[in-house]
Amino acid sequence: MNSGKLVAIVEDELAIRENYSAALQRNGYRVQGYASRQAALSAFDTRLPDLVIIDINLGDEIEGGFELCRELRARSAC
Repeated sequence: MNSGKLVAIVEDELAIRENYSAALQRNGYRVQGYASRQAALSAFDTRLPDLVIIDINLGDEIEGGFELCRELRARSAC
């Protein structure tokens, strides 16, 4: 099914991040959660996840999720 795929959740609200994480882990996914764009980017320097779920508004960054998406697209192989 998911073969232990790695899913990253970038969400500044802890309760929402934990809810998504728990649901995905129940279905066999490995999950890493990040509260900010900067924290996620630092982790992604080591390895890009198989899937990233991104909140649009990240803390004080109104469009931080969109910026993160642009940065990830630039890093990923086409």
